[in-house]
Amino acid sequence: MAGTRLLAVASGAFNLVASIIFTLSVTRRLPTEDLATLAVFNAALAVGLAFLGYATSWYSRILAKEPERFSNLAAVGVLMAAVSLAPFSAYLLLYGRLDPALAALGGLILLLQAWPAGAYLSVFRQRAATLTGLVGQLAKIVGAAAVRLSPTAYLALLVTAAVYLPTALAKVARPNFHGAVATIKTLIRGAPYQTLALMTTLAGGFVTYAVLLAGGDKLLSYNYVLFQLGKSVYPALTIVPLMYGSLLVERDKLRRALIDGAVLMYLYLLAAAVMAKEPAWYIALLRPSELGSNELIDAVRLNGIALLASGVFLHVDTTLKGVEERVIFALRDKPARALLFDLAFSPISVGLMYVMASAYGAPGMVAASAIAAAFPIAYRLRLLGRGYAQLVARLYLPAFAALAAVYLLPMPLLGYSTRSVLETVLTFIPNLLIIAAVSGVAFALASPPAREALKLLARLTNKR
Repeated sequence: MAGTRLLAVASGAFNLVASIIFTLSVTRRLPTEDLATLAVFNAALAVGLAFLGYATSWYSRILAKEPERFSNLAAVGVLMAAVSLAPFSAYLLLYGRLDPALAALGGLILLLQAWPAGAYLSVFRQRAATLTGLVGQLAKIVGAAAVRLSPTAYLALLVTAAVYLPTALAKVARPNFHGAVATIKTLIRGAPYQTLALMTTLAGGFVTYAVLLAGGDKLLSYNYVLFQLGKSVYPALTIVPLMYGSLLVERDKLRRALIDGAVLMYLYLLAAAVMAKEPAWYIALLRPSELGSNELIDAVRLNGIALLASGVFLHVDTTLKGVEERVIFALRDKPARALLFDLAFSPISVGLMYVMASAYGAPGMVAASAIAAAFPIAYRLRLLGRGYAQLVARLYLPAFAALAAVYLLPMPLLGYSTRSVLETVLTFIPNLLIIAAVSGVAFALASPPAREALKLLARLTNKR
């Protein structure tokens, strides 16, 4: 298990590198009209995936209980991909971008996303899930080279489809359309929950509108930069599906939540610690023209707290869903009650964002985000009950204590170059190692699960 997690983290780091390479190839080579096409395509795909979620949200939970239903889910996935293609195409048509090639590429990506192989691997063959993801990222790097030679939106989207192909091919079966009806009846019971999830997401989108009202395009651009900073936690995100899959099948769910949580929290802590100590580095990498903006630098430094809070939310939310015994969530179940709280709390989040962003600019925007995250976290902990109070004492508080230590402790950090992206990255590596060591030691001293995770890693290393 420890080896799988280590491989997943390495895969996540590689994912981050591959994404940067591919993104730079696309944004620097494609003409403006092709970039606009990609933007519309991605928005249309998000709509299609939202409809697809009515089925895919339950794949892992169903397969954890009944792995023999893979063929039934495969049939449902094919049907749902066909259904989701309609709103996807309608969105493209609304923007005047619909053509046969884009529709075919959208249908292919939806089909690959609807295939239940990824869910199956995340529960029963987690190392294979990580390896197929790694192969997909290799395809992205090869695709980046192809896009540089032939820069078109269609090729870029074909590369995107190729990323999902290895995982889909890792578990192939003939779709059982005869058994699909019974499976669809099962999935229909989860439709109210999934609709609630969509409503919560839409309500959360008003936070961006509050930012626009508070500070116009300038604050909105800062918000976009801060959003891009979140990609630095890509290695942590590879742990989440593995943790979720393990929680569905393991008996000692608290221990699994603590061990995987220690890995997740440290990776979020590391990204937050870099923001705390080297906020200008992020700006130099993403938007060097803003290096003179003290407002943005202060916002990035403060964003370390907001980012770590988002990691805590991700962990406690995954734990809440993973320990729920019911296969399909109903509105009376704890995960649905958590979403109802989020929906009810969203007007307060939007109002807080507007007030603080208006008064304090970008730092106020970040502070509002961190404060607003505390309430959904607290409510989910209440839903988990006293049995999971250890998450706070052994994971969350130690992680914030370690971040506080990073803010306060002086470190012998070196200067770095801003002449090119490559030099900016390479000259920062010594600082990254120093920050990683300090934050890691502080977290391990304060968190017993972090020390246990290190012991598991040490045993794995010794075996090799």
